[in-house]
Amino acid sequence: MHHTAWTSDRIPTAKPKQSAQPQGKGKQKAKEPPRSKEVQRLEQLRDGIRYATGRERDPKGGCFCQARMHLLSSHTPICRNCGLILCELQLPRYACPHCVSPLLTPEARNTLEVRLDTQITETIAREEEERQRAIEEARAAAGAFPTLSASAPGLPSMSDTLATHPANQTHKVLSLDSKTKKHTISSYHVSPAASRSASHERKSKDEVKADSKRVPPPPAEVPFATERRDPGRPWANLKGGMVTYVPVQKTGVGDPSGQRRKKGTGKDRSRNTEKEHEP
Repeated sequence: MHHTAWTSDRIPTAKPKQSAQPQGKGKQKAKEPPRSKEVQRLEQLRDGIRYATGRERDPKGGCFCQARMHLLSSHTPICRNCGLILCELQLPRYACPHCVSPLLTPEARNTLEVRLDTQITETIAREEEERQRAIEEARAAAGAFPTLSASAPGLPSMSDTLATHPANQTHKVLSLDSKTKKHTISSYHVSPAASRSASHERKSKDEVKADSKRVPPPPAEVPFATERRDPGRPWANLKGGMVTYVPVQKTGVGDPSGQRRKKGTGKDRSRNTEKEHEP
């Protein structure tokens, strides 16, 4: 350091900041789009099968509707130990809600895990294809010119074209009337086509609603009657509760419509007799 008359050792000198070196394009990771509800559900199902032992009990108690209220489970439709029919609310990572035995063997667990991985990959690819199709449809509806397949020097790229013509931009149209020779300017807004993620969200909401309606397990003790049946009254209810006889209401009594019908039939008969007596 060069010392002069006005320099001091107690004043720290400003060090030049080192400019951050830009990373290569290959090292930069592209920002992934957020996962949809369907992908998150499949990932949770796969992770639960991968890291669970299969002997844990469902904290919600399971469901004993036997696929009468909900759909049949596509992964574990029946317990191989007790034969209980399982609905879609019973996750395969939990044990049977009745006999508490694992629902999957090790081989079936590995097969289901591979199948879920395949479903996740196919779902992500399908959603990405739908997203690109929605962008193309919005760009075509906005009136953007198609881009060249090969990037030539001096021409804008695909990202630049989409940036200059976003789907949520307001466009103006100039129209000329041939009769009045006047021009009008109208503006319109093009919204991108909705993908199937909305339907998946509605489906997940329906699953949440159905999840709240679980059938509880049957009681441990079966209710039965302790009294003996009376031979004179074999139809008596031995479990308790009084039975009241309700008489059947007779049709036509107190019904004004029935009286009107009778009066009408009498008039018709009198008219027919008068016609017969006419010469």
